[in-house]
Amino acid sequence: MSESSRTAGRAGLFWTLLPYLVFTVLFIATFKRWILPFEDSGREMNTALRLAEGEVLYRDVGYSYGPLSPLIDGFLLRTFGRSLDVLVAWRTVLALLGVEALRRLARRLAPGESLAAAISSFAIAACAFGVGGSWPFPYSAAALAGTVGAWWALELALASESPAGSMAAAVVAGLAAGTKLEMVPLALAGPLLVLALHRPRKEAFSAVAWMLGAAGIAYAVPIVRFGEDLMKRQGFLIALSVPESWRRVYERVLFGGLTPADFARGGFQDVLFPSAVGIALVLLLRGGGRTSNLVLSPLLFVAGGLTFLSPGNGWLHALLPLAACVAIDGLVRAAIAWRRGDCSPDPTAVGVALVMLPALIRQPFFLRNPVYGAFSAPLALVVALCWIGRHAHARKAFTALVLGLSTAQVALRVQGIGMAAMTRTDLPGASLSLVPAESRFVTEAARVISETVPEGGTIGIFPEPGFLLFVTGRKNPFVDELFVPGIQDAAAEDLMIRRLRERPPDALLVTNRAYPEFGAAIYGHGLLDRFFVEVSRRYVPVQRIGGEAGPVPLRHASEGLLFAPRPGRRP
Repeated sequence: MSESSRTAGRAGLFWTLLPYLVFTVLFIATFKRWILPFEDSGREMNTALRLAEGEVLYRDVGYSYGPLSPLIDGFLLRTFGRSLDVLVAWRTVLALLGVEALRRLARRLAPGESLAAAISSFAIAACAFGVGGSWPFPYSAAALAGTVGAWWALELALASESPAGSMAAAVVAGLAAGTKLEMVPLALAGPLLVLALHRPRKEAFSAVAWMLGAAGIAYAVPIVRFGEDLMKRQGFLIALSVPESWRRVYERVLFGGLTPADFARGGFQDVLFPSAVGIALVLLLRGGGRTSNLVLSPLLFVAGGLTFLSPGNGWLHALLPLAACVAIDGLVRAAIAWRRGDCSPDPTAVGVALVMLPALIRQPFFLRNPVYGAFSAPLALVVALCWIGRHAHARKAFTALVLGLSTAQVALRVQGIGMAAMTRTDLPGASLSLVPAESRFVTEAARVISETVPEGGTIGIFPEPGFLLFVTGRKNPFVDELFVPGIQDAAAEDLMIRRLRERPPDALLVTNRAYPEFGAAIYGHGLLDRFFVEVSRRYVPVQRIGGEAGPVPLRHASEGLLFAPRPGRRP
């Protein structure tokens, strides 16, 4: 083998490994700093534990997503024991599969291996490690599994050259669709049409049957077993009737405001316009000879790195609407080609568009929200940057710019998460890093619960009981793992009151943080009012746990009030 061949091989290996290197650096730098005990992380932990201990999903344990992810989590905890590390390890495996799927899709879209590696590395650095949206422990394992499954189903469909390949794509797509209701269109539509475009008709029809069958079983079996009414109250059918309060919050998240004026001022003027100007400047760059690239590439790498100083990723937001335009253009071109019959539609463009567009609905304009952006934005960023790469004249310089952007995103995550003031917290079954005030609170709360509630006993914890129940091994007396505005309707509150009367828990703990996004409701004053009237009749406050003089960020908790049964009332 010649020296040039060995050099090319080493270069190829470097570009292949680059996305994994970015993921590994961020994984180590932010390790276990992405877990939020009093937000969705606790639900993800205790739902799995309850299933591992024999409770039944949807009937005994409320869960608003599909059954696949919690059943896998429950099996893992039943097999390996109550440990947060088991869940982190499984999510990390899924995350690495996502890195590979994204790298392969970028390679199909980008004009060159180096640019594909730079773009997929950037997407991972920008999206995979936000608090609440981190791939190693996201707000929902179902969102991670569904997204990664959809990417792999598309890649397998594009790579299929045999019935076995088509069947593999179909099974993966069906399983991905069974994770969350919103995953159904993005998991099925893209792979389905790709197979229809480039595989024999009989093979494609067979694959479609497997796709729909797998997804249909995931959703039909719980509905048939438990009934539509229960599934609307305690299962995934709750997604079909989103409360008005939640819709208003989503509008703020998606569009930056509730009115066109809010969007123009907070979205277009401050975000989309400057980033669109940046894209235009990149497209106007002209490539030159070797000397020009030697000068231009370092300058653009530094320019990309300087986005570290841009608050809120302000120079990147226009990439998402650009990706939507590119995807829609690809679908229109495919439709025109199909109607004319003079050329075959591009399966890659069609498949990527149909996987990307439904996901992008969760966050179409901004990269401000790491919870949804972790899954809606990565493929969109790949699509937008690959389009720019195909149209940019100075491709080597553009690759340097993307590498600079990636470096800035890594630095932002290391600074914002990896270097944040946090305290290592060791509890039974869970070791992690928390905000200092929250660390003190959960340590004290776990101790008090263990001393107050006997082993095997029950304690109702509000608003999110999962984390403290997981680390103490105590049980949730209620169906739901989440008590926030809009989750419990009148029927669900009636069930809670009945449980309180028939099977009163040994104690209650209220971590009563405000909910300004929902009108600042608190328990007993706009939130679960009837239930807490019943609590006041049967329980009395006996101990205040924690307490922090200084302000604590909204998503964290530093104080709670413990309730015990009134004298003469035995649980």
